Amino acid sequence: MKENNNRNDVNRPANKNIKTIAVIVVVAITITLVISLSMRSTTMIGAQMGGGNKPIIMHFHPILTITVDGKPMTVPGQIGIDPALWKDHSLDQYGMQAMSDGMSSMAPLHTHDDSGTIHVESNTIRNYTLGQFLDNWGGLNVTGKTVKATMDGAPVSDYKNIILRDGEQIHLDVTK
Repeated sequence: MKENNNRNDVNRPANKNIKTIAVIVVVAITITLVISLSMRSTTMIGAQMGGGNKPIIMHFHPILTITVDGKPMTVPGQIGIDPALWKDHSLDQYGMQAMSDGMSSMAPLHTHDDSGTIHVESNTIRNYTLGQFLDNWGGLNVTGKTVKATMDGAPVSDYKNIILRDGEQIHLDVTK
């Protein structure tokens, strides 16, 4: 038998192993960097939103739709941001405080636009209710009216005590 002295044949398995290890190392470094950067940006956002006080540690979005006498009612943007749409200040200690760069404070329960998305942004982990949001807004007059509520399509008897949760679909049907 003739002995094969070709170095390339002998080194092929070693080269393959080195390439495999190199790919694994590159993937591990990439994953570590992505996780590190995402944690850093979340921490920076939390610190910035806290206005030098407590960082915002809870942030999620339930959706509210309202009909009044069968007609859709728009949930306005800027509830809990615009002073004209911020009637109740009893939860202010849990929201974003005014910042030195001129950014105003926000209630922990607020809206940015008229999509019905309620932003729950709090410096404390706690339950917030639909009633607290409605008090904060002060713009839904239900005096002398019947309010029927559903949460994710299921009827709810006490709409004011619905605990707000991420992605939750809340509908209020207000009638005379």
